[in-house]
Amino acid sequence: MYRILVVEDDKNTHQVISEFLKEAGYAITGAYDGEEAIMRFYEEPFDLVVLDIMLPKMNGIEILKEIRALSDTPVIMLTALGDEYTQIKSFDLQADEYVTKPFSPIVLVKRVSALLRRSRPINKTTIYFEDIAVDFSSYAVTKNGESVSLTTKEIEILKILIENQGNVLSRTQILDGVWGFGSDTTDRIVDTHIKNLRKKLDCKSIQTVKGVGYRFEVKEL
Repeated sequence: MYRILVVEDDKNTHQVISEFLKEAGYAITGAYDGEEAIMRFYEEPFDLVVLDIMLPKMNGIEILKEIRALSDTPVIMLTALGDEYTQIKSFDLQADEYVTKPFSPIVLVKRVSALLRRSRPINKTTIYFEDIAVDFSSYAVTKNGESVSLTTKEIEILKILIENQGNVLSRTQILDGVWGFGSDTTDRIVDTHIKNLRKKLDCKSIQTVKGVGYRFEVKEL
């Protein structure tokens, strides 16, 4: 499970961010001022930091400097300041994202998910999308760091869809690619496996193209 440090001094905002991230399956640690944020960061490893700029004791820019001296952990700067100087300063210090208040907590969660996915190294056998990782060498699948049990056929269907990302595959094409040419299995079995994949992964990247087949496509924010 991904661990996220939320640094925000406004209690209401802090609560909203934390609740939405927890609902998305992330483990949350909170800090309400700059000194506490640095202490928390030293105490345990985090996969991402959501960092307000206007904070007591130490501001977000100072905290970002401290974090970058220690690690390349992804950081989303969160602030009511919309001036160009603050944004440029944040990016100069290698902030990964900059979100200006007021903001949609749902969109923030999506940005967190996208940033975590981009920050993870991708090798030849492992594919990352949304909050999901699929290791095709070991047939292991995780969602938000938690193991997901997929059948061999479900993983093979996922593989053929990902290999043809952006292209629409008919049921027959998927059937031939997974079950083999000349299989006497009805192509409706593909629908059943797709339905199970969507239910288990709870993802939106497997799309139905009515009257044609299925397509794998990940939409970035």
